[in-house]
Amino acid sequence: MKHVAPPRKRLPRLVSALCLVLSCLLLFSVLLTACSEEEETSGSGDDSAASSTSEALVPTLGEADYSGHVLHVLAATEKLPFEEEAFGATERNTEPVNDACVNRNDLIAQSYGFTIETEFIEPFNPFLSRVRNDIMSGTASYDIAATGLQSMAILASDGSFLDLYDLADSHLDLTAPWWDSAANADMTLMGKLFFTTGDITLFDNENTRCIYYNKDIITENNLEAPTQLVLDNAWTVDKMYEMAKVAATEKDDGIMTVTGPDVWGLVGVAFDTYSLIMGCDTPQIKMNEKGLPELAMLDGKNVSAFEKVHTIMNDRSCVAWREQYYAWNAPDSANVVKNFYKGQALFLMGLVNTVNSDDLRNAEIRYGILPMPKFDAEQEHYATTCDPYRFQVVGIMKSCPDTEFTTFAMETLAYLNYKMVTPEYYDRTLKYKRFLDDDDSPEMLDILFSNRLVDISVAFNWDDCIQYYNQLVYTATPQLSSFVEQHENAFNAAMNKTVEKLETLYP
Repeated sequence: MKHVAPPRKRLPRLVSALCLVLSCLLLFSVLLTACSEEEETSGSGDDSAASSTSEALVPTLGEADYSGHVLHVLAATEKLPFEEEAFGATERNTEPVNDACVNRNDLIAQSYGFTIETEFIEPFNPFLSRVRNDIMSGTASYDIAATGLQSMAILASDGSFLDLYDLADSHLDLTAPWWDSAANADMTLMGKLFFTTGDITLFDNENTRCIYYNKDIITENNLEAPTQLVLDNAWTVDKMYEMAKVAATEKDDGIMTVTGPDVWGLVGVAFDTYSLIMGCDTPQIKMNEKGLPELAMLDGKNVSAFEKVHTIMNDRSCVAWREQYYAWNAPDSANVVKNFYKGQALFLMGLVNTVNSDDLRNAEIRYGILPMPKFDAEQEHYATTCDPYRFQVVGIMKSCPDTEFTTFAMETLAYLNYKMVTPEYYDRTLKYKRFLDDDDSPEMLDILFSNRLVDISVAFNWDDCIQYYNQLVYTATPQLSSFVEQHENAFNAAMNKTVEKLETLYP
C-alpha cells in the first residue's frame, strides 16, 4: 500500500507573523555576536601588531631618532664571502646572508634613522698607513675601524682607539650574547679593551682555526668517529696522532712523497704547530693579579704541549707540512694540502673559511670539521684559536666625534646581526650548505666557536713571538727552554714597552 503523507496544518496568520519576527531577531542576534567576536579578534590582533610595532627595534636600547646620522666604517677587504655585506649591503640578490644584511639596514633606517657607509682598503700595511696618516693629519673621517687582530693591536699601541670599558656615554653591553665575551676577556690588557668582536662581524668565525677530516679514510681504516671522540671528551693530541699513523700509507716506491699516490695522516703548514699548542689551552702569556701579562711558555703544561706537538709535526712517516718541501710562498707549495682535496690525507689543518674554497667545495670526498684536540682528557674544554692576521675585530677611533651615537649604532648592528644575519650565515649557510652530507658538523661548529682562545701576546707580537714555535719546529731535537731563555729579555722588553706606552696613552 502506498504511503501518503498527512496534510500540513496551517498556523493562524498572527502566530505566523510572530514566528517570523522571532526568527529575524534570533538571526540578527547571531550575526551581531559573530561580528562582535570578529571585531574583538581583529582588535586584539591590531593591538598585538601595534604593540609589536611600537616595541623598540633593539629592546635594550629603546626608541631613538638619529635621522641624518651616518656610521662611517673603515674596513679591510679580505676577499672573503659576505665582507661587503657585513656593514653596507644595499641591494638584494637572493643570497640569504646578503639579503638579511639589506633587511637589517632597512630596519635601522626606518626605526632609528641612521645609515652605514663603509670604505674598504687593502689589509696590513695599506690599512695601517692609511689610519696612521689620517690620525697625523687630523683627517680620519671614520668612526670605527675593522680589520685583523694583529693590525688593530699595532694601531692600539699607537693610541688610535678608545678604551671600550671607559666610555661614559656608551650604549655597548659587552656582556650580551651578541658580543664575544670570552674573546673580550682574552683581549683585555691592563683592564682596558681597545677592540672587540662578536656578531658585529662574520669574519671572526671565518678566521677561526679548525681541523677537517676525511670520512672515507676513517671508514676504510675502521677508525673511531672523531666527532664522537669530541663528544666523549677523548679528542686529544695523542688520539689524533694515533689515528694519523694508522691512516698514513705508502703506495709505490717505499718513500712518502707529497706528489705521489701516498696517503698522509695530517697535512698543513708550519704555523699549525702554534695552532695545535693553543688547542692545548696553553697561550704564550698569562695575566697576573694586576692584569699585566707575563711570559708563560716555560710553564710545565706549555712545555709538555710543545713537546707533544713537535713530535707529531716532525714525524715524516705520517705528517707533511708545506715548508718541509717548499719555500712558504712557492707556487707549488699548495701540493702539500692538495693531498687532502684529492682524498690522500686523513686530517687537514685549516680555517673555517677553508670550506668556502673551490678546492674543498669541488673535492670528491666526504669531509667533516673538528675543533683542535685537547692536551688530554683532563683539559676543561676544547680551545680553538684564530688566525691572528685576519681574525676581525672592531675599534672606535679616538677621533670619533660622537661616541654616544657610535656605540648606539654598534650595539644596534651587533644585536640585529645576532637576530637576523648570524642565523642566515651560521645556521643556514655555514652549517647546512657548506657541510651538505654531514649531520655532525653543526654540533662541532658550536663547540668550536664556543671555546675560542685569543692569545694577546701574538696580537701584539712581542719580539715576533708568533714565529717562536714555527722556528723551533724545523729543529729535530729542539730545546724549548733554552730557546725561550734566549728570547726572554727581548720578549719582556717589547711587552713592557707596550705596557708603558699604553699607560701613558691611557692614564
